[in-house]
Amino acid sequence: MNTFTKTLTAAALATVSGIAAADDISANVSMGSDYIWRGVSQTNEKPAISGGFDYSHDFDPVTWYVGTWGSNVDPTFFGGTHSPSMELDLYTGLSGKKDDFSYDAGWLRYNYPGGSSNSTTEWKLGGGWKWFGATYYYSKDWFGTSDDSSRIEGSFDYELPYEIALSASVGNNYGSGTEDYFNNSYVDWKLGVSKTWLGVDWGLAYTDTDIKKSDCGGSDLCEAHYVASLSKSF
Repeated sequence: MNTFTKTLTAAALATVSGIAAADDISANVSMGSDYIWRGVSQTNEKPAISGGFDYSHDFDPVTWYVGTWGSNVDPTFFGGTHSPSMELDLYTGLSGKKDDFSYDAGWLRYNYPGGSSNSTTEWKLGGGWKWFGATYYYSKDWFGTSDDSSRIEGSFDYELPYEIALSASVGNNYGSGTEDYFNNSYVDWKLGVSKTWLGVDWGLAYTDTDIKKSDCGGSDLCEAHYVASLSKSF
């Protein structure tokens, strides 16, 4: 379910020698104490190893991007007869920036090899101004439920002294698909810091939701978590 918290995995694009200046390719790898997605642990509060590749082409003023990202997940997360141990995502979209304003419109596909019935497609549309961002997500086939789900997310990114990156976000998740899993709509929030040191990105994040424990299968997967990460972009 995408991103081990991608705001902490450093997705900076690096120009590759021999490729036209308008074409960028990058790769990233990350190790974390957990994989939290929208406030919920995807690895049963166990460590996660993730990584991905990205390609972009600048058509000025629009940039087209496409990429893939994967992580281990807890095989029992979805329950039932399907028990995927890996998430493999595909995504593409268009983004741009003018002065202090930015936008991003894209398509995402969450895949679970060995548990294909849980795969789902999501669309997103977002914009930003300086340090603030807002994104709307929509899916009509929410992780094998055949029901729709939406998310409205607000974010804040700011550079503190000593080149420490601060990131915060809050999201409202609602729709029949979300209710199929948690009985109700829910809100999640995150606060994180990261810093590049010795060529590696070090991150620490706090996440939580307002999901009741009884609506999370009686588990702690939806409760507060502290996540530490190490990541590297190439």
